[in-house]
Amino acid sequence: MKPNTAPAYGSAGADDVSAEVLAAFERARSAGQPAVDCYRAGVQVWRSRHPEQAPEYAAKRAVALILAHYVPLKGKE
Repeated sequence: MKPNTAPAYGSAGADDVSAEVLAAFERARSAGQPAVDCYRAGVQVWRSRHPEQAPEYAAKRAVALILAHYVPLKGKE
């Protein structure tokens, strides 16, 4: 899967955590983990960097970041 070239989801201050989330996801994927465990790895990183966020919200943010990076957007042709 080829990563999108669009900027990652989030603000400029989130660049470090964004890179960490994507790296954790990629490490799990490279290790042959099931998709759910790959996403879980990214979520765990996000939650460790944002302990003030509710778990459900943190998970949504991390998954949105991963999807924004890896899933191509389809537009009108």
